[in-house]
Amino acid sequence: MEISRDRGLLLGLGCAAIYAAAIVALVLTGNTALRYSADHHDTRSLLTVWLPAAAGIALAWAIRPGRPPADPFAAVPRSRVTRQAWLLAALAVAFAVAVHLLPGDGWFVLLKLALLTIPLIAGWATLREWARIDTRGRWLRPLPAVLAFVAVATWLQPSSSGTALDPITIAIVFVLNAVIEEVFYRFWLQTRLEARYGMWPAIALSSLLWASWHTAIQGGLGFPLDFAAVIANQGVTGLFLGYLWARHRNPWLVIAVHGLINAPLTMFFTLGG
Repeated sequence: MEISRDRGLLLGLGCAAIYAAAIVALVLTGNTALRYSADHHDTRSLLTVWLPAAAGIALAWAIRPGRPPADPFAAVPRSRVTRQAWLLAALAVAFAVAVHLLPGDGWFVLLKLALLTIPLIAGWATLREWARIDTRGRWLRPLPAVLAFVAVATWLQPSSSGTALDPITIAIVFVLNAVIEEVFYRFWLQTRLEARYGMWPAIALSSLLWASWHTAIQGGLGFPLDFAAVIANQGVTGLFLGYLWARHRNPWLVIAVHGLINAPLTMFFTLGG
């Protein structure tokens, strides 16, 4: 499918400007210690956020991908892919705004489920388009990149004052966050944006939209700086997740990495303790 390179360049530059503005705002205001969980107010530095993502991206780039998967949009008109991509992006924006406006955890769960149900009901996306990807040759190849990300993140993870989660809670968090978010932001939204605007503009925009909703649950500095903080934190992590998906096209591996981000390896050692 033909890629709109000029528009992709503009999209990529716009996203890069947002990342740069967020980082500059945090540095100039001295707010470089970022909250990394909605469950407590512990923080970590910009460097400890960026190093795992940088290590993962570098190895994911260095490793040659396996056999290229079939293009899920080869037989789909360009106009339809473009329309689907921006409808999904609009839904992502609506979700981020609604999380701010509607109080209570009940609304949050319903809104998260809507990210899956609305595109399916409206026909903007299907579960089969990525679930039937042949992952042979795309499991072991990207594994060093995943292990590098996990190892560096675990090494740099500060001691947490939060309560260790039980296995049932971890399973619920895994489905609501890792599964639903990766299906929506990476497998549906990013893949369509890639087909129309190129890989890095798609990764950057999808990561920004994914990061934006975290402002509502990891705030405390006021909206402008809270927004900058999640861009510098979740947004950068999203760049790794997006690149892992774009280069190696293994949906299960990306979901697993997201799950480990929400429930770090160090947490499992405290279960039942």
